[in-house]
Amino acid sequence: MGAVIVSILAFGESSLLLLIAIGSWITLQEYWRLAGIDHRRSDFYLARLGELATIVLLFATWSYRWGALEMLLAVFLPLLFVVQLIARVRGDTTYLRKVAIVALGVIYIGGFLSFIFKLRNLQIHLEDIGALEFSRALFKAPDMIHFTLFPVLAAWCCDTAAYFSGKYFGRTKLAPSISPGKTITGLVGGMVGSATGVTLYAWLIGLVGQVQVYELIAFGVLAAALSQLGDLTVSAIKREAQMKDAGRILGAHGGMLDRIDGFLFALPATYIFFLFVLGR
Repeated sequence: MGAVIVSILAFGESSLLLLIAIGSWITLQEYWRLAGIDHRRSDFYLARLGELATIVLLFATWSYRWGALEMLLAVFLPLLFVVQLIARVRGDTTYLRKVAIVALGVIYIGGFLSFIFKLRNLQIHLEDIGALEFSRALFKAPDMIHFTLFPVLAAWCCDTAAYFSGKYFGRTKLAPSISPGKTITGLVGGMVGSATGVTLYAWLIGLVGQVQVYELIAFGVLAAALSQLGDLTVSAIKREAQMKDAGRILGAHGGMLDRIDGFLFALPATYIFFLFVLGR
């Protein structure tokens, strides 16, 4: 599954939009469940509107259409208030809480995932204007997008390094009330693993030189810290909901949100990094 997803991230166009749309819909179902939104009954229309807003936001970003955020604020946010206002008139006892939860879900899931398309568009733009070139022949496949792979590498390398360093060397707990298994040593190990992974990949594709090694190391450390923050965020949500996993779609690995929590937080950091370093 991981190989298929990475291939679509690197080479997909319409398939990438389809993958992210399906993934966002599944993740939103898990988020509704954790946040207490009854998306199948009393909050049916509110949840559907949130899902529609997410898909529109993703499509607008994928298709290079500007104004996706403005459309979200101008159209869907007022509709959220109206739909829940009608529900309140009909007897629903909650108003602001549910509107806030759904609006946050659209921004959290849809907004963060939309940075995949922003990363893709940024690389294409930089290559078109001659500000970016991948020199290694092995990684010069036509239309291969490398920028979308960096947050995957950052999150995966961070998780792997954090797990092993925390398991064998970790003593001091990072946030025991939220995630008892995480340690400070694991966090540091995750930062080292992420920095190593993104720097090595940048060297393999010939990006070192266009981006300095110290910049890549700093990015890896920051992406790892944000990835751990994303993990802790979902852990805190699950604790409040008194649930062990966000879902069961991946069997013993839990739900989709359990798998991409760190990746979500690493995405905007990756976009800002490349925009600042190569787009300046």
